[in-house]
Amino acid sequence: MKRTVLAILTAMTFGIGGNPAVNAGEYTGPGFSGIAWYGENGTANQKLGTINVDKPGFRMEMQEQGQHVVVLVFWDQDVSYSLMMNQKMYMEIPAEETGSAPDDYEGKPCDGYDDAKKIGAETINGRATEKWRCTGELNPAPDQPAMDATNWFDPEIGFPIREAKDNGEIFEIRNVSVARQDASLFEIPPGFQKFDMDAMMQQMMQQPQGQ
Repeated sequence: MKRTVLAILTAMTFGIGGNPAVNAGEYTGPGFSGIAWYGENGTANQKLGTINVDKPGFRMEMQEQGQHVVVLVFWDQDVSYSLMMNQKMYMEIPAEETGSAPDDYEGKPCDGYDDAKKIGAETINGRATEKWRCTGELNPAPDQPAMDATNWFDPEIGFPIREAKDNGEIFEIRNVSVARQDASLFEIPPGFQKFDMDAMMQQMMQQPQGQ
């Protein structure tokens, strides 16, 4: 994977670029759910929403500016999906629009970095993790410099539960519950319509001025 999983979720939420286009079946962990938190000053103090991870991909559900939003990313696709639950609509976000490229998710510490060095072990939110120093970010967000980070990898779930970048950005998963996740969580619900931005813009341009 060209970018770390935690950076991807942050990117999808805050629009800073990133998309995990990876090959099917690469996540071999037991599946889990949790609560995603984010911060910019070294403290994860902004609750983003719930996260579900399993063999199909991962999902984050949140409230954003009063809207009920679900982000879906599948391990075997180059497209991410943003679902607007209230409107029963969804948007496709191609990899080329988010500045990333396909690669394998290897289920190991420091995915998305050129080099990894284990620097210890630490208990994070009651879970035993391996602490790693990750250097040489392979695919930083557009217009952003490569940034090294410290990564806390949870070997039971095969997934990092905290990543702290050197610029103060931090992403963390709390309240981890290990279990297979319902397959329906990773599906676009029946009846949802694809949101076509180009069609909407054309319709707006065709409307007489003053309306």
